[in-house]
Amino acid sequence: MSKVYFRNIEKEDLNQVFVLLNQLKPIDISKIDPEKAWDNFVSNSSSNSIVGIYDNKIIAYGSVVVENKVRGEVAGHIEDIVVDTEVRGKMIGVSLIKELVKVAKRKGCYRITLFCKESLINFYSRNGFEVNNIVMKKYL
Repeated sequence: MSKVYFRNIEKEDLNQVFVLLNQLKPIDISKIDPEKAWDNFVSNSSSNSIVGIYDNKIIAYGSVVVENKVRGEVAGHIEDIVVDTEVRGKMIGVSLIKELVKVAKRKGCYRITLFCKESLINFYSRNGFEVNNIVMKKYL
């Protein structure tokens, strides 16, 4: 497989990204208003999302959300990492994480956190992340 090209997400990418994200968490895409979704997304300056493109197709997506802390520090949170099932196992996820770490560094983040399934701990550990604390969620 030749090189995957990474760039910032663009509005024209939405349908492909929606389909790709359904591999991570299935939802009814037909119920999404793409215009409203895009407007809400781009109005959030803390979100930095990239796509991985191979052969003119989006095959990877990920985001780092930048949080400005009250004491002036900047933290990053990696979200929604997904690589198309057809191309998994080809180090694309590693490249995606490296690209997001670069984004976080450019934004001045002193740390990056992420949530993952237990089955992915080894993947993220090999990419420089450590298990730290316990995650708790409350769905609203």
